[in-house]
Order: sequence, then structure tokens, then C-alpha cells
Amino acid sequence: MAEQPRVEPGTGATPKADSTLAGRALWLSFAAATTGTFMVNVDASVVNVALPVMQHEFGLPIGALQWVITAYLLVITGLLPITGHLADIWGRKRVFSSGITIFVVGSLACALAPGFAGLVAARVLQGIGGAIIMANVMAIIGLIFPVEMRGRALGLIGSVVAGGTLAGPPLGGLLTAWFGWRSVFWINLPFGLWGLWGTWRYLPRFRPVPGMRLGSLDWLGAGLFAAGTTALQFGLADLHRLYGWALLGLTAGVTWIFLSVEQKSSHPLIPLRLFRVRAFSSNLLSGMAYWMLMMFPAFLMPFYLQTELRLPVSVIGLSLVPQALAMILVSPWGGRWTDRAGVLVPGRVGLGLFFVADLWLATIPAHPPLWEVWAILALIGAAAGLYSSPNNAAVLSAVSKPEMGVASSLMATQRNLGRAVGVAVASILLSVAWLAMGLGSNPSHSAPQYPQWFLAGFHVVFAVGLLVVAAAWLTLVAPSTNSSSERTSQGMAGLRKKL
Repeated sequence: MAEQPRVEPGTGATPKADSTLAGRALWLSFAAATTGTFMVNVDASVVNVALPVMQHEFGLPIGALQWVITAYLLVITGLLPITGHLADIWGRKRVFSSGITIFVVGSLACALAPGFAGLVAARVLQGIGGAIIMANVMAIIGLIFPVEMRGRALGLIGSVVAGGTLAGPPLGGLLTAWFGWRSVFWINLPFGLWGLWGTWRYLPRFRPVPGMRLGSLDWLGAGLFAAGTTALQFGLADLHRLYGWALLGLTAGVTWIFLSVEQKSSHPLIPLRLFRVRAFSSNLLSGMAYWMLMMFPAFLMPFYLQTELRLPVSVIGLSLVPQALAMILVSPWGGRWTDRAGVLVPGRVGLGLFFVADLWLATIPAHPPLWEVWAILALIGAAAGLYSSPNNAAVLSAVSKPEMGVASSLMATQRNLGRAVGVAVASILLSVAWLAMGLGSNPSHSAPQYPQWFLAGFHVVFAVGLLVVAAAWLTLVAPSTNSSSERTSQGMAGLRKKL
């Protein structure tokens, strides 16, 4: 059910009857809602740059270091569906503010962590806050923007994501070089404080959904969903061992039980009826493949730049900027192109660029000129800028306006599951390549031959990435031309009767 936003005294914004804002009030609300998105993406790109430094400080292999990223993403993925419903119960603005608060507290815990285990635990706390933030941003934007401006708004969200990604690497590189990896988590404090103030001051206040209570939530479904995603992640991380396959079998069993429970529940955690709409389910799969493609270079490129090019951490951070800069420049254009031409043409052009970039990385030599690496990263950023807006628009256009809250949560779940799976797949492909070379699953990174070993595994990861591009291409479909308007008008009519 959609929420009719009302504005708290002093915000100066009056929402229209169709739940949208206009003019200055609309864009101030957009800025407030996307501050959390910016902060979360700054944090993600900062942590990636610091991973090689953590590897040397903790003396851990890449397979263990992946948990700095995947623990965070795993918690977000498991909690996203339930946090979307909590916003329906307590009000989206209040829940969104609590997410920013928890994320900032988790960031401080990361900065003060006594060791690797403490860092991973603090990342779990960050993940709780990140889940609340991510479950609400798309829903807020979908509710306050009219249909004819939605592609533009989604394109600008891509620019916000890219802006956070752009700011993270140079900040992370310089802070890590000057003050150590712990300092990268302190930068979330000013962003978080601004996000809290901006949310209170500018964001419209949405009414809770009438009749929704904690007791009516599908807690069994939530537990099964979290258990299934956890088993999947641990299984993928240890796929080269027997118990990794056992965990994947457990994932299949838990998924079957989860689907059975959801079909019988009167208030399902995930309304399975949405997945009967091909444009919704297929484009979610395409988006998940896209996020896997994004995480392959995000996870491995800092190690490549240090291991193969011997760059210091401060230069590694600067070297990752071209990708985010290209995404910033291309995302708004990709959104406008989507509004004019539909989702297929810009989306497929973006995937074509991904194919070229992954083919390039699958054959890149050990010591290329730095401009070549920058060119590849810029190509990936342009590909992401062209693809992300069409894919997001295709998913949201397949549902009615009252369903945008749950659709937003499912999109965020898909995004973070794709990221987590991408990191795990990249890590396991490295291990499989090394096992095939007779080196064991985690050869010592201090061995003189390690750069050659790493490069061989690096090539394997991006060769498999070509298959992921093909999967994303096949599952990107155009929504029905009349489904969005018809379902939106029907949904709003039903909503007005209930309110």
C-alpha cells in the first residue's frame, strides 16, 4: 500500500494529492533521501581501497578478507525485506533516520575495532543500518517523483552512487596512507550528521500503513530468508570444499520451505505474485548479474594495482576514480535516454560495454601502462551509467505505485545479494584457478611468484564475467507499455478507498 506523505511543520513543502512534491521542495527532499545512499557508497569504495593494507596487517588471504565486505552485504541482504515492512509500520521517515544513526554507530565501531574479528562484527552493525537505508531510498524517490520524471531521478541516483564511489577511493587512499585503515571509517561521521539533519528538515513525513503491526509481519519467512541467504554465502565462500556444496544443498532446501511458507501466508514477507510479472522477475535477475559484474573489479582491482603494478595505496585510490567519474557523467544521460527510447537500447549498449571491458581484463598483461587500467575502469563506469537506469526503471514500471515500497526493498535485496555473490564468486574462482595450478586454495601472498599466480586467477574471474554479461543481456526485458499506468491508476484508486 502506498503512503500519503504529510509534511511536518517547518519543512516548507506541501505534497500534492498524488503523493508527489514540486519545485524546490522536491529536490531538497531528493537531496535528503540520497545522503544515506551517498554515505553508504563512500564507505564501500573506501573499504575496498584499504583491503590490501588489511591483508598485510592481519596476514590473511583474500578468501578471508572477503568477509570485511560480505559480512556487511550479507546482513543487508538478509534484513532488507523485513526493514521495508518496518517502514510501513512506524513511518518511512522515522525508520530511515534510525538507519542512518545505526550506520554511523557501526562506522565508529569499525574504526575502534580491536582486531579482524571485531572489525567483521562492527561491519555487521553497519549492515543493519545500511539495510534500513537501502530499503527506503528507492521507495521514497518513487513516491515523491511523478512517472514522467522517474527516469531522470533514477539517473541522478546513479550519479549520487557514483559520487560516493568517486569520493571514496581518493579519500580512502590518502587516509589509509597517512593514518592507517581505521581512519577511513571516521569520514562517515560528518555525512551521517548531515543526513540526520537533512532528513528531519526536508524529507516529507509519510503516514504508516493503517492496520500494519509487528505481530502481523511474516517473522517465519524473514528467518527463513535470512537463513537461506547466509547458507548461500557461506556455501559459495567454500565451494572448493565438500561442506560448501552441503551448504548449497541446505540453501536449496531452505528456499523450498520459504516459498511454501510465503504461498500460504496472509501477510507474506515477499509477495510472490510480483514474480509472476515477467518484466519484474526477469529484470531483477538481470540486475543481480549486473551487480556481480560491478563487484569483480571493485573487489580485485585494488589487489591487482598493488600486486602487479606495485602502486602505493594513495595512488591506488586515485586510480579507481575514472570508473566513478564516467558513471557520474553518463548516468543522467542514460536516464534521459531511457525516458525517450525505453529500457532495451541503452541497457543493451551498457552490457555491450561491459563485455568489452571484461574481455580486456581477461587478457590484460601483468604490467600494463596505467592509462590502460584507467581506460578500462572508465569503460566500466560508462557501462554502469547506461545500464543501471534502464534496469531500475524496468523493474519499477512493472509494478503499481502502491507496490513500489516492496519493489524497492526487493531491488535493494537483489543489489546486495548480487554484490555479495560477486565477491564470493570472484574469491572462489581465484581459489579454483590456484587449485588447478597445484598451489592450494590460498597460496602465500608473500611468495615471490605470487604476482604471476594472482594474474592467472584474475584472468579466470573476468573470463567467467563474460558469461555473466550474457546472462544479464538475456534477462533484460522491456515492461509492457500499458502495465505501469494501468496498475498505478488501479492501485491508487484502491488506496484512496481504504484511506
